[in-house]
Amino acid sequence: MLIAISDIHFVDGTAGEHNLPFSAFDSVFLWDVASLAKEKKAKEVKLLLLGDIVDVIRSTQWFDVDPEDRPWGTRGLKDIPSPSKRSTTEKQCLKILGRVAQRSMAKEEPPDSLPRDTILYKNWKTFKLLRELEEHLAKWCGRRIPVQIIYVPGNHDRLCNLYPSVRDALRDMLGLAVTHDSVDGDPDGEWWYRYIYGDGDHGVFAMHGHQYDVWNFGGANDRSRNGHLQVPIGDVFTKDIDNVRPLSSVMEWIYYRLKKEDHGTIREAFDEAFDRVIKELLDNKLVSQWRSPRTHIDEVLRLASSRWLSWLPKGLVDALDAEDLLPLVMGMTGGPDDPEKDPYTIAAYGESIWREKRDIQFILYGHTHMPVQRAMDGQGGREVCYINTGTWRTRIHKTIGLDKAPDFVDLKQMTYTIIYRKDEDTRGKEPETLSFDIWTGTKKKHYS
Repeated sequence: MLIAISDIHFVDGTAGEHNLPFSAFDSVFLWDVASLAKEKKAKEVKLLLLGDIVDVIRSTQWFDVDPEDRPWGTRGLKDIPSPSKRSTTEKQCLKILGRVAQRSMAKEEPPDSLPRDTILYKNWKTFKLLRELEEHLAKWCGRRIPVQIIYVPGNHDRLCNLYPSVRDALRDMLGLAVTHDSVDGDPDGEWWYRYIYGDGDHGVFAMHGHQYDVWNFGGANDRSRNGHLQVPIGDVFTKDIDNVRPLSSVMEWIYYRLKKEDHGTIREAFDEAFDRVIKELLDNKLVSQWRSPRTHIDEVLRLASSRWLSWLPKGLVDALDAEDLLPLVMGMTGGPDDPEKDPYTIAAYGESIWREKRDIQFILYGHTHMPVQRAMDGQGGREVCYINTGTWRTRIHKTIGLDKAPDFVDLKQMTYTIIYRKDEDTRGKEPETLSFDIWTGTKKKHYS
């Protein structure tokens, strides 16, 4: 059985405590996986981590280094595709991620030498559970089931595939498979995580999906490793707004939060921060030079990179505050999402591999934080589906608001996809066919 999860976004906690608690994995995920492995008579377990698992971008520790050494700074950009040996950017990535000696990984608690503001420290027990997944399943199932953990990078873990030390640390902390079947290059020498995963036994073709997001993929049409390593414009502004869905509602969400805030001091601070961020964003070299013919005029950053405030007199711009500016921006952004024009469904349908290889029946993406299942073909008894693996993060949902201004509600979500080989989950299904389960849970309280 193959288990696909994505968009967990383990962070160092400096930009907010957004990590899922250990109990979400110990009492929910492990229990469910072990029960299914036992019931379905799993022959193996492949855990496919489909991108944005660790998030080294979402950290305030980037403000501790010179702007030129940040991933989107001049020296950070020079590290692509071959980092310098004394790269400050690489050192900062490793500092955010955290690293300890291999012998310390077996400890129940993180060693004193590991800084508390690291991704590894904040998620020590969860990572240990993943590394020891095979042992846990053996206890639950009463037999040993081979486990392989496979990593496919997304946009937020892009740097993990650029810097060797970060790549190696990630392998050690998650117990990742480094074989000819799971990585590119030489597993005994220079290697890197694959951006595409194919598995004929499970009928799967998978990638994170940010390749179809102009804001979060810097390689344009270049799907090589070099293209995947290019800095996307989305790296410049990755904060809590990344949880807002649909993304076109970001400005409405900010306006909603501002209008709800009654505390004068907080409103003043929010207004000052928004004013500074918007105006400094326009001065960022990467933003000001960035263009893409694939974007639409109603996108926030296209407006920013096109200097959408330039039509206003400078004195007026400086005099306006956030509550004045936001309605102007909102009038030029957003718009309802049309499921029939979902670019990810269109991209999945356009993948040639499921037409060329009849053993591929499932196209898996993550990235959007929106769990989706759509049938794409059913001719000749062959069923082909596009599946989006959703997220394990809190999602901020825009309400319908048919007769009033919309509100926003945050809900905790956990989604994972399980696909069974032909010789698994055999009860009640046609012989020599694949099957799958998709589990999506939503909570409105903390895990306990």
